[in-house]
Amino acid sequence: MKNVAVVAHTHWDFEWYFTRQDARVQFAYHMDEVLEALETNALDYYLLDGQMAIVDDYLQADPDQVPVMKKLVKAGRLFVGPWYTQIDEMVTTGEAIVRNLQQGLQFANELGGTMPIGYLPDSFGQGQDMPKIYNGFGIDKAIFWRGMPEEQSSRYFYWTSDDDSKVLVANLRNGYPVGAELMESDDYAALLHKISSDTEATNLVLPAGGDQRPVDFNLKDRIKAANASQSDYHLYESTYPEYFEKLAQEPNLPTYTGEFVDPSTSKIHRGIFSSRADLKQLYDSIERLMTYEVEPLMAIAQSHGIKTKSGLVAEIWKAVARGQAHDSSGGCNSDATNADIKHRGEVALQLGISLKAYLLRKLSSNVSGDLDLFFWNPTPVTVNRVQTVKIATRQAGFKLLDVQGQAVAFEVLDQVAVDMATLRHDTSKMTPDLYYDTTIAVPLTIAATGWTGLQIVATAEPVAKLAPSTTIENDFYQLSADAHGLNLVDKRTNTTYADFLSIEDGGDEGDTYDYSPAYQDWILHLGFTDAQISGLNGSLESRLTLSGQWALPADLAARAAKRTDQALPYTLTLTLKQGDPTIGFEVSVDNQVKDHRLRLVMDTPVKAENSYADTPFGYLKRPVIDPHLTTWKEIGYHEEPTALRPMLHFANIHDDQLSWTFLGLGPKDFQVIGDDFSQLAITLYRGVGYLGRPDLIRRPSDASGLQTKYVPTPDSQLQGPLTFKGGFCLDATYDPASLQARHHALSRGTLVYQNQTLDRFTSPIQYFQINQNAQPLTATAPLLQLTAPQLVVSALTTTPDNTGLVLRVYNPTKHAITDPGQLEFDQPVTMKLLDLNHVVKSNLTTDVTKFDLAAFRPGEIRTYGIYQLPK
Repeated sequence: MKNVAVVAHTHWDFEWYFTRQDARVQFAYHMDEVLEALETNALDYYLLDGQMAIVDDYLQADPDQVPVMKKLVKAGRLFVGPWYTQIDEMVTTGEAIVRNLQQGLQFANELGGTMPIGYLPDSFGQGQDMPKIYNGFGIDKAIFWRGMPEEQSSRYFYWTSDDDSKVLVANLRNGYPVGAELMESDDYAALLHKISSDTEATNLVLPAGGDQRPVDFNLKDRIKAANASQSDYHLYESTYPEYFEKLAQEPNLPTYTGEFVDPSTSKIHRGIFSSRADLKQLYDSIERLMTYEVEPLMAIAQSHGIKTKSGLVAEIWKAVARGQAHDSSGGCNSDATNADIKHRGEVALQLGISLKAYLLRKLSSNVSGDLDLFFWNPTPVTVNRVQTVKIATRQAGFKLLDVQGQAVAFEVLDQVAVDMATLRHDTSKMTPDLYYDTTIAVPLTIAATGWTGLQIVATAEPVAKLAPSTTIENDFYQLSADAHGLNLVDKRTNTTYADFLSIEDGGDEGDTYDYSPAYQDWILHLGFTDAQISGLNGSLESRLTLSGQWALPADLAARAAKRTDQALPYTLTLTLKQGDPTIGFEVSVDNQVKDHRLRLVMDTPVKAENSYADTPFGYLKRPVIDPHLTTWKEIGYHEEPTALRPMLHFANIHDDQLSWTFLGLGPKDFQVIGDDFSQLAITLYRGVGYLGRPDLIRRPSDASGLQTKYVPTPDSQLQGPLTFKGGFCLDATYDPASLQARHHALSRGTLVYQNQTLDRFTSPIQYFQINQNAQPLTATAPLLQLTAPQLVVSALTTTPDNTGLVLRVYNPTKHAITDPGQLEFDQPVTMKLLDLNHVVKSNLTTDVTKFDLAAFRPGEIRTYGIYQLPK
């Protein structure tokens, strides 16, 4: 006889084709029924979907229920956590995942305790780093549904990651709603046979619930009826923690590793990585702002006597988590829902920008001397690079002096006169009052976690401006544009790559879940041969701009007729900086075309067999052709496993001689294409008009989302102006740590504050008066300095009690690093090893100013707590 643990639950989408407001109202009354069922013993146990966001909303609506919930959670009858929201694992950064779990665990523990299981029953694919993330929180069990490939079909197994972390997994092969059949059908034998395939285990699990499903008050009766109907299975009401205790005793469970993104048992939506590119770009910008700027600035500010505002930081991360629930992040929602997601993200971004602006201003507010410009380095590594900054001056001419009073070289990229005269309805009565906004490039060295300052001194002579040029160059590259296209010369190897960058436009007859080519498609390969070309070539920074318009089909009907009846205006700007191996890019379009996909294509000499892209705490090598591409229909896959791949920060192809990389500030979807797989195609955006469509070329059968109703989503056509930023790199070898460092530099840009009153619109927060920081700003040694180029800095933030610093680093490679480097401090510190929840695991050392890092396992994440000794 096999034992079947029946787990009563609900899967409650935070938002979807309905809005969060719809879900909040429904859940407020649903929870009343859950509590009633538990209080009356109609149910012994109930699982609240492993996420706390819905509980948060409920208790805001009905705070009187807190004592009841605490009682049931502590009694082990109501199961909450560990997540704040159920993330999309494929396009959410490591730090956002960590913050999501931190907030979920904190809230769950406030209610009496968390379910210690990594529960993600509906995420569209399982990321390779999840076992080590779970282990970092003390979690060694996981539950999910989608993604298992045909070759790895066991329901129950151990899942490992590259650092040898391991979790025991219950794969809900038939989905989390399968138990609804127990409630709605008397064919118990068919159900029990279904859930016992692909395993030799005698302990099985049956989730009893479904999407927004009401409480099943008659569950006990149905279990009794199922047991009475046969003698091969014994069903009993249970919980996942209880079930895993029995599963752990099962012998001969297989072990799998890597990511799971195959549509073997359900749709996986590989085309969702480019759905609602605007939302993905927005939330990516918040993640980067918080991780690379606000949190480390706040950690530095703490050492300058400025109090850490943990509540504001938590509020922003909570907004990020709500926007990265799997449907929310996917963008596969109604327009009303996506509008809410966008608004919440914009509010969170504004809050983060205001935090950054205040910190830069306050940190720079109390300094002796005549310094006007203050540049900050929020990283634990010394920065030596060209900084780009717009400054306001009363005169058109000026020079820059450093803290020693020595002249500093700079170049002017742009200068405009601004009239700040008092406004009058009759403009003839306005007295001109001019100042100058000047964008300059200036090379600076800034110590780790430190700052440097410059003085602006007016001069009689206007500043010199760069001469126009259609060829730009730096130490690494030369870029030129002419009637033949856009050409790149790698000066290190004296190799020319003619027409290396282009645009591909194709139809998209998919939906907000998936890209799918048009039934009557027409692919257009677009170049820059007709572009208007302008540029500035400087020794510090150079810019090349191409603008024009492409003629495209306006919609699917025009595409089928091969008719170009809609213009797509574009502007592409490429940037080179002194000493920087990254070619910066910015491309803007004004999209009025419908149902299409626009991709940026890098034409390389690399004939790739595999692609490489970063994951939350590592990177992954994937074949350019999915192994099931030709057999997917025969083996029963639910959609074509096209080699559309997710990325977080970079996508790469390389061989033994050359490495080509795209660095993205928002795009999440790429594919290696071309007859010899030498082209790296990055999806900038795609526009579609429906939440779900049936019978797609890539995804035959029923529509995703709602199967019986077309839900129009005109906003998802992404009409209007769109801008995308990032960079390109050419290297001799592939180095993921170096690529991440370049991405982080692109993300941060220049962190600068100018002490001036001419242009208060640099930030609205400038209009508030502030007192000087009590602690004078002085030139001091770095707060901490990391010398470990093979590691990636994941986070620099404050400890939960704000008494110290948290530094998280990881080894992004598949090999061990035996001598990673060292940490140095400006004064003696105590070092502790923390877990991902920032709880102390062990004491490392005390009273040291230098600390040698121990060897790192492949893919290992390590979190240090750094505490200054009392003076």
